[in-house]
Amino acid sequence: MPYLGSLAFLILHFMLGPSSRPKVKNLIFSYQSRMPLYGRFVFLRMMKLSALVLLLICDHKTWAKSSQERIVGGVELPIHLSPWLASISVHGNYSCSSALITSQWLVTAGHCVNYPDSYVVRAGSVSADEGGQQRDVARIILHPEFKIRTLENDIALLKIRKSFILGGNVQLVKLPLPGLNILPRNLLLAGWGTVSANDSDSAPELRGTLVEAIDQRHCRHLYSHLNRRITDNMLCAAAPGRDHCFGDSGAPLVHRGSSYGIVSFAHGCADPHFPGVYTRLANYVNWIFSVLKTDNKRNLLSDKK
Repeated sequence: MPYLGSLAFLILHFMLGPSSRPKVKNLIFSYQSRMPLYGRFVFLRMMKLSALVLLLICDHKTWAKSSQERIVGGVELPIHLSPWLASISVHGNYSCSSALITSQWLVTAGHCVNYPDSYVVRAGSVSADEGGQQRDVARIILHPEFKIRTLENDIALLKIRKSFILGGNVQLVKLPLPGLNILPRNLLLAGWGTVSANDSDSAPELRGTLVEAIDQRHCRHLYSHLNRRITDNMLCAAAPGRDHCFGDSGAPLVHRGSSYGIVSFAHGCADPHFPGVYTRLANYVNWIFSVLKTDNKRNLLSDKK
């Protein structure tokens, strides 16, 4: 049934993937507009349903070498469906994910780069260890109010020494409007993390899955049983049997090329009682711009010397 797998990815690419044309703008805002026509609404809903059904009925050999190698509830994902994704490695070992917001800047989770070290990022490859374009990280900027104990403000920016060459399998992710609280229902999650809480090895190739945004009040109630506070700077998403796991930290939560969250933490992996928790990216867009603006000014001053 390989043709079903191809058809499912075509549908997912239409619904969630970027345009086939290279996007090389530095930063692009996005928003979720309402569907003006009922017919278009029904069509898009049918497309989403068709994609999910095909993912469920396809032969597992079409999607993965074995069920043990999948992201939790996920499938093998071609890099062109997540071309903004970049792996982060330390001393040759994969550790986290990140997303390109300009050709020289990436956004990730703060806890991924909380300690000074020699970080390397790789973009444009389904493998975290080879292929694509590799760059050394020159600067790490943690959010000034990041708290490692609670993972509040769990966000950081990475500046690489040499810009990525944009095009093809290396693209930029869009940022949401500052302070945007509205979330799309279906979100694409991709990464190289483990496939269960009992595994220690990351996936050899990129895996992806679809999750749904969870009501904030409901998520707060669930995590209150663990005495874990879910703040307004966080959002929750999950689906039955689908979630991020260890090693997926820093990965973007994407809908149609726009990132709404950054993988932060969860209780276990795909625990039916506790959804995955993400940094709410819309609350940090102004901070991101302030960092980039300051960096541009510093570069201009350096050029004048």
